[in-house]
Amino acid sequence: MNMDKPAINGVLVVLALVLFFPAGIILFVIRVRKHRNLSYQKIYDWAVAGTAFLIMFPLMCLIFTNEINQLFFLLPGVFLLGISQWQRKRLNARYMLYRNIIMEQGIKSILGIEKLINQRRVVVINDLKRMIGRGMIPHASINMYSLTLVFHQKGFVAREGTGDDDGHIQEWNEPMPVYKPSEKRLPKSVECHGCGSSTIVRPGEGKACPYCDSLLSYPQ
Repeated sequence: MNMDKPAINGVLVVLALVLFFPAGIILFVIRVRKHRNLSYQKIYDWAVAGTAFLIMFPLMCLIFTNEINQLFFLLPGVFLLGISQWQRKRLNARYMLYRNIIMEQGIKSILGIEKLINQRRVVVINDLKRMIGRGMIPHASINMYSLTLVFHQKGFVAREGTGDDDGHIQEWNEPMPVYKPSEKRLPKSVECHGCGSSTIVRPGEGKACPYCDSLLSYPQ
């Protein structure tokens, strides 16, 4: 699945909104619905709507002489494009948080990352898939059985790339290897670093200690 390919082309949606409004609304609703779990594409949904309003603005100036009617198209367009840029910055900050959690804190459980990021699981998984595909998390894949990140090579060397649209994405020297399922692992008793109690944790699971709420994860 290509995370950077929209469900419906944005140019087509804008043209439909401008030339035949009812059809454009239907296409836009379908596009938004299909992107509900894709953070990157939701940014462009805001931009598509804003662009449609701005394109309609000069047309409305020819039809309406009332400035209030004209501003009805100008202001929403500027506002929606502003939201798109704001959402882009938020997503870039979230990408940096993902990398800190995974690379610095060493948390590879999707459930553990989900709690720290405070996003729905399907959104977290799609975010991570895009980051892996773009080289922001090198040599990794997602084991959907255990809901963990699997790293296929130890160590990596980063180099500055040309960057993604947000200007903060790096490229990596080595191509991403083909994913191979890991061996099945058994649940283990994990000692809580907060209170010292023991709790059974399954492979890839992240859970709170029942006594002190400290985050427990399956040992690597």
